[in-house]
Formats: sequence, C-alpha cells, structure tokens
Amino acid sequence: MNFSSKKLTINAVSAVVQVVFTALLYFFLYKYLLTTIGVEQLGIWSLILSFSSIANLANMGLTSGLVKFVAEYILEDDKSKLGKLIFTSILSMSILFIFLSLVILSGAQFFLGYVIDKKFLDIALVILPYSLGSLCINAIGGVFTSVLEGHQKNYIRNFIYIISGIVMYVGAILLTPLYQLKGVAIAQLLQSGFIFLAAMIFTIKINPNNKIRHWKWSTQSFKELFNYGYKFQLVSVCQMLYEPATKLLLGKYGGLAFLGHYEMANKVVSQFRALLTNANQVVVPVVAEKAKLEEASFMQAFYIKMNRVLLLFNLPLSTSLIIAAPLISLLWLGNFNFDFIFSVLILSVATFFNVMCGPAYFSSMGQGRLNILVLVHIGMAFANIVIGIILGFYAGGYGIIIAWAIALTGGSLVLIFNYNKTLKISILDVFQKEEFKLILVGLGIIIFNILFYQFVPIDNKIIKIAISLSTLFLYLPFILKNENVKETISSIKSKKYV
Repeated sequence: MNFSSKKLTINAVSAVVQVVFTALLYFFLYKYLLTTIGVEQLGIWSLILSFSSIANLANMGLTSGLVKFVAEYILEDDKSKLGKLIFTSILSMSILFIFLSLVILSGAQFFLGYVIDKKFLDIALVILPYSLGSLCINAIGGVFTSVLEGHQKNYIRNFIYIISGIVMYVGAILLTPLYQLKGVAIAQLLQSGFIFLAAMIFTIKINPNNKIRHWKWSTQSFKELFNYGYKFQLVSVCQMLYEPATKLLLGKYGGLAFLGHYEMANKVVSQFRALLTNANQVVVPVVAEKAKLEEASFMQAFYIKMNRVLLLFNLPLSTSLIIAAPLISLLWLGNFNFDFIFSVLILSVATFFNVMCGPAYFSSMGQGRLNILVLVHIGMAFANIVIGIILGFYAGGYGIIIAWAIALTGGSLVLIFNYNKTLKISILDVFQKEEFKLILVGLGIIIFNILFYQFVPIDNKIIKIAISLSTLFLYLPFILKNENVKETISSIKSKKYV
C-alpha cells in the first residue's frame, strides 16, 4: 500500500461530506422529535444512550487496533492473516458484547432509579434493550468499517454512514407517531443493521483475502489485538467516565429538560467536531505504514502540515459556530434558549482545542504510542467527575458543562505538547507568523460579538444576527493569503496533488 495524496484527499473530502449530510439529517430529525415527543423524552433518550454505552467495556480495545493491523498486514506476504484477524475480532466482540449487555439489563432498574424520575423510568426500561441491541450490532459492524479504514477505503465507509442516516431518519418519521420514543429506538436498531450488512458486503468485495472462506479463529491475532487494545480499552473506560458521566450529572443537577437542550447542543458541536476529526482520522493507516518503514522525516513534516491546514479550517469554523449559536437556537428551538446557547458556546471553545490535538492523537494511534493517551484520558475522566460534582453542586447544570470543558481542554493541551516533544519540535515550529495572525483575528471577532450582543440595543433579532455573522468576512484576507491555501489552489489548477 503506497501513500497517495489523492487517496488521502478523497477519503478526507468524503468524511466532510458525510458529516455535513449527517448534521443536516440530525437538524431535521431533532426538530421533528421536539414537536412529537418533547424535550424531556429527548433527555431520556440521551441518558439511555449514555447508560447503554457501558457495554463498550466489552470492546476491550480490539477494534482500535484493527485499522493499524490491517494496514500493516497488507504489506506482508502472508495474506491469510486478514481473514483470521476479521473472524477473531467478530467472534470476540459478539461474545463479550452480548454477555455485558445481559449484565446491564439485569441491573438497569436499580441504577436508573437514581438518575431518572419515577414517572419516566418505565419508558427508559422499555427502550434500553433496543439501545443495547443497536450497540451490539454497531460493535460487530465496527469490525468491518475498521477493515475498510485499514484498506484506506474510508470513502466507502462514509457512503454507508450517509445511507444509514437516511434509514434512521425515515424510520423515525414512520415509527415515532406509532410508538413514540420506542419508535426512535427501533429506527436506530434498523440503522445499525444496515451498517452491519453493508460494511460486511464491501469488506468481502474489496479484497479476495477478506472472503468468508478465509475466516478462521487465530489465537495469535487475538493476542496481537489484545496487547495493542488493552491500553486503548483503558482510554475507552475513561471516555465512559467522561461523556456519559457528564450526562448523568446533568440529569441529577440540571434536570431532564436541561439535559435535552444539552443533548441538542452537543449534537451540533459533535457534528462540527466530526467534520474535522473524521478527515484527520484517515491518516492512521498512513502513519502506521510510515512508522513501520521508519520514515521519521516524513512524520515530522506531515505532522506540521496537518496542524497548519487544520488550524486554517478549525479556527474560522469554530468562530462561526460560536457566533451562529443564537441563530441555530432560533431555527431549531424557535427562540433564544439560554441553556442551549450556553452549552454550544462552552462546548465550542473546548472542542476547538480538542480538534487541534487530532494530529497528535491519531499519529500516536498510528505509531502505537498509547501510554500517553491512557494517562491523558485517565486525568480527563477524574477531572471531569471531581470538578463536575463540585461545580454542579454550586452552579447546577452550567457547572457540569464548564467542568466538561476544563477537562477536555486540559487533556488536549497536554497531548499536543507531549507529542511535539516526541518529535522534538516546539509550537513555534508548528505554527508560523501567518497562523498567529489568524488566531488574533479570531479572538478579535469573538470579543467584538460578545460586546455587540451585550451593549448594542437592536430589537430585531434577525438584523442583529446578520450583522454578527458578517464579521466572519474579516477572515477572508488572511485565509486567501495563506501559503497552504495558495498551494492547494495551485494544485487544483494544475490538476495535480501535492
């Protein structure tokens, strides 16, 4: 497998298209659900998704190693390893997820009783089996999507996700009037089933060595996956103490209505984050290949390039999201909802730093450097819970969200500086004068808009939003003068890839 800038570009662009399409689907889906089942039941749905995610303990980090090992095995002469890797992963995941899902179901009534009002407990218990079923099917389907990534066929995976989003949307529209929240759960189960079947079919088609007749159990493959994945599983455990813990604390200190608005804000910011991180994620098999071939000079130059291009997109998009928060609230909720806007603002700032650690995070994954990821996530998990309990007690739901942001930002910065140290470069080597100018412009736009909303008395909300959004044009001169933009435009004109 040779590194191809064209292939990398196609995968990255398809990731962006998939995220934008999914974001639009979620916009209309959540707007529909708000009018049909209400914000409190939306909060229940969010809480059950988080509670069900405990079953991810069964993953044991196995799928995290699939992308890396598939990329490496393709370079080797023994092609039988691929079939063994696939079957070993499927069988392991099936047994572990089904077992843990049954354990969760048996204790669900006891644990959910602590965080959900009694009047909503019955509906929560009804939809939990569907949520766990979706999670199990997604986990097994994740084996096939990871294999597609390892073959650098991310564009196929992204196409599958786009179609699955349509399945979920249509299913929810048809089933929600009949079954209410249970209808949404069934629609999600259908979506998971589609991803599983489609990803399996494409996995078999892209490589003859992936065909079912080559699927065999391999203790050696399991050991390789486990030895790589157990550290990553510690990361997954910490992540379970992170986002689900945030939602559980919000349910306790902020209430289900607050949690419902937070879920919508989180969905907006998550789709924005995925827009950039999914494009970043395509580098994992590339880094795994180059690390195996010991091309150190490539790694440093590639990392610097990724960061500069990422900032060029991340900063204007983050600023746009912050400024557009009131408009999104108006279009989605019908009013300026403070809980929603506050959540979007805080999450956007924290997510900016988290997205910027993407090159360091995914490069560490590709190189198998998981110790630092484990340490960072452990620190983030405990910081989130401890700070969340303290701030939640004094500031309610707002304190929980601020705690989430502090933990996420702190962990992201630690990972960035650590990886820079590994490559023996400083932040000044990564970013040049033009990048720092862009950062100053972004800060100026945000400060202007904060003052504008606070002190300029304009009664017409639409006019106020329009003036606010127009300040984003201040980015244009700096973006068009950027060397990476000039290089990209030049390559498009010459129909060549850099």
